[in-house]
Amino acid sequence: MSARVPILCLGSGAALTDGRLWNSFLIDGRILLDLPPTAVPQMHRLGVDTTAIDVIFISHLHADHSFGLPFLLLEYCVRYERSEALFIVGPRGLEKNVEIACELAWPDMRAKGFHPRVPVHYVEIESEGSYDVGDLAFGAFPMKHFGLDALGYRFELKGRTIAYTGDTGDCEQVHRLLDGADVAIVEWTHAHRSRDPGHLDTEEVERITRELRDRRAMVLATHLGSTPDPIDGITICEDGETYYV
Repeated sequence: MSARVPILCLGSGAALTDGRLWNSFLIDGRILLDLPPTAVPQMHRLGVDTTAIDVIFISHLHADHSFGLPFLLLEYCVRYERSEALFIVGPRGLEKNVEIACELAWPDMRAKGFHPRVPVHYVEIESEGSYDVGDLAFGAFPMKHFGLDALGYRFELKGRTIAYTGDTGDCEQVHRLLDGADVAIVEWTHAHRSRDPGHLDTEEVERITRELRDRRAMVLATHLGSTPDPIDGITICEDGETYYV
């Protein structure tokens, strides 16, 4: 039997948080799903080796999903150095967005000759399909999130298929993303029925995950605006907790 895969919840909150840290997950110590500003100090608090991260998947370019990148790259400017590539995957405009964010965050760094001492490779996804970064193959799926370029991701790791919705409303693509997954990390922004087209509410989460729960797949709920009433078969994530599959 394959070794268990640890899934560390660095944060489980939505942009309008009720005190939870913003949504982010570290898979097997090396694959990061979204990078809000709270994720970097949380990793240090939990004793995570940030230099072991090989791939960062950014679902979309909202601040609570991507504005941690200037903080992680700052660490490579000042604290760390490595020769292995760091892959940052996301929607169109990712590299330019990160460049602007870093310049706004640290306007004096580049002028003083500081730059990240790690080979950074940006992979911008323009269409649904299968891709590779380093030794990791993954699928990318366009999600429904206020007309933005937003992505869900799916990959296999140690014999498990892991799917991550990022932020999304109910759409045909999210059903294909989750189909057959062993682990589904699903946004659940609204604890009550909502007409928000860019996020999921309780009724939609219950319906979208029914097949997964029927066959006892692991369903992890995140991006919570508030703590919802439980649904059988869904784990409501807590900041700092590790889940094993």
